[in-house]
Amino acid sequence: MFNILRAATLVAAAYVLIACTATQQDSLYQKALDLGEWKAGLDEHKADIADIEMNYLIRKGDGPVLMLVHGFSANNSTWLQFADKLPDNYYLIAPDLAGHGKSSEADSYDLERQAERLKALAEYLNLEPFHIVGNSMGGAISAIYAARFPDDIASLILIDSAGLDGENQSQFFAELEAGNNPLIATDKASFEYRMDLILEKQPPLPWPLRPALIRETVDRAPLNQEIFDDMIATRERMDQHEMSQMIADKVNMPALIMWGEKDRVLDVSAVAEFKKVIPQAEVKIYPDLGHVPMLEDPSASAETVSAFISKLD
Repeated sequence: MFNILRAATLVAAAYVLIACTATQQDSLYQKALDLGEWKAGLDEHKADIADIEMNYLIRKGDGPVLMLVHGFSANNSTWLQFADKLPDNYYLIAPDLAGHGKSSEADSYDLERQAERLKALAEYLNLEPFHIVGNSMGGAISAIYAARFPDDIASLILIDSAGLDGENQSQFFAELEAGNNPLIATDKASFEYRMDLILEKQPPLPWPLRPALIRETVDRAPLNQEIFDDMIATRERMDQHEMSQMIADKVNMPALIMWGEKDRVLDVSAVAEFKKVIPQAEVKIYPDLGHVPMLEDPSASAETVSAFISKLD
């Protein structure tokens, strides 16, 4: 999503020399995303999936099939650099979840409902058993998918995943308890604070791409609040014990847990909780990364995933 291509930086530099309007900034930001999709070999599609019109990126190949599930308030562009670093023969699907990116809004953003929509997408694409890779909220959705539809899943790969709490409270949850939600940006200042909280290693986001992303993020604040409320409602309905039991009972496929040790959104101590209920899981901790390793260090993250999958196929 950020630093999608070095070429975009060169284009952005040309705009610095002129007074770049908001419309020009938005156009340049979209062109950078389009260029990132092209570089990764991904094509954009839309289809009526379950109760929404779902936008998804796809790159067909004759190798392992991976579904990439983004986190809260993100979209499938989160995966562009990561996808570009994966082997060329990997078959990749990166959907925008309901209410995110270019997918339509929905009546419910319950995490189980989101997993059901991904199941419908897998059926629409006639996928064979695939590797599901989820970050943050997308990790919780991926774990739910793997537990409810285990025959679909070749392996479960969780990257700084929501779903189970660690022993130590994160900065995010401490602020949430205090009445502030730093994941929902309502202005430039809260956007910058959100970026600092999520990303320990900030990829460059050159002017004038940054103002376009700020506007897009702030404009989505009311919808993000609605999605967040449904996410928390799922968390309260499926409490820690129920989630743990469901995963322990149903997630028997190979698994990989990846985490940024400096994650301030979901504390790294959660790795131990996931390992308890997925004892077969391999674990990879990145000492210098935060909440979104595949964005902060796409090369290292892709290498970890491809090495893990190569041992399975």
